[in-house]
Amino acid sequence: MTIHSSKHQDDVDKNARSSYFNLPALDISVAFPQATPASKFPPCASDYYQFDDLLTSEEQAVRMKVRECMEKEIAPIMVEYWEKAEFPFHVIPKLGALRVAGGTIKGYGCPGHSVTGAAIAIAEIARVDASCSTFILVHSSLAMLTIALCGSEEQKQKYLPSLAQLNTIACWALTEPAYGSDASALNTTATKVEGGWILEGQKRWIGNSTFADVLVIIARNTATNQINGYLVKKDAPGLTVTKIENKIGLRIVQNGDILLKKVFVPDEDRLPGINSFQDTSKVLAVSRVMVAWQPIGISMGVYDMCHRYLKERKQFGAPLAAFQINQQKLVQMLGNIQAMIL
Repeated sequence: MTIHSSKHQDDVDKNARSSYFNLPALDISVAFPQATPASKFPPCASDYYQFDDLLTSEEQAVRMKVRECMEKEIAPIMVEYWEKAEFPFHVIPKLGALRVAGGTIKGYGCPGHSVTGAAIAIAEIARVDASCSTFILVHSSLAMLTIALCGSEEQKQKYLPSLAQLNTIACWALTEPAYGSDASALNTTATKVEGGWILEGQKRWIGNSTFADVLVIIARNTATNQINGYLVKKDAPGLTVTKIENKIGLRIVQNGDILLKKVFVPDEDRLPGINSFQDTSKVLAVSRVMVAWQPIGISMGVYDMCHRYLKERKQFGAPLAAFQINQQKLVQMLGNIQAMIL
């Protein structure tokens, strides 16, 4: 029996490959001439059983404004940034101009949309790019909502207006390396000292954390053993955030590992409305209403993409959309989307 070294085997494999093995992929116009590239997002192919009729004129206006921005500004770049696993920071002002950050929060420069209006905005963002919708959900439905529900009046006035404009970005840090869904068992601690608190611990998989200006940190009060919330500035001494590399899903989202080493937080940045895990759960319960609309939007985008593909790709000289089995699949997709909406 002959045993080859790994280096020798690599050489054998390399020699067995054709000379064009490492060439870049063909341009889509050459490889699939009749196809429209993903950078040109397809128009909405259905009214989803007259869904628009369920919306007010204001909600319809929000939907169309978000849809236009996502199709024109995000769709052309999303594949490039997905490949690079980088966030397109230059589009943040354009997303801010949509006035969707803050969702249903009223006052403090927030849009004060109806629940349906805020939800359909998330769906329209997710329809084009799930990563962008996750960015908004973390910033708006977790971080901003926590400040709105659990912050002091001074904190709301200080943070919410800038966050609503996306002039500053926030993240929400609950998950830890050892605790995900069992978040009530978290180990990050907050110890009371003169004038404030000292935070010690780690957080993991925190979206937006690598570039957030404000980090909402959930920690355990060492005196009461209860869960509290704190607002930490990005340049706080002892705070380190490292990007998690080599993700497959939601690659544009910048998830990070957060390390807190004797991070001092002044008393005015402790969130007075978070005094137990039940308070944190309240924020999660409200935010999940918006999160539920993310897969609805993704499904809408998948339907639109499939609809276009079936019209462009041909079999036996006819588009795939001409075959009844594919028509049946499209109808089933529509029915599933409608079921999710209702």
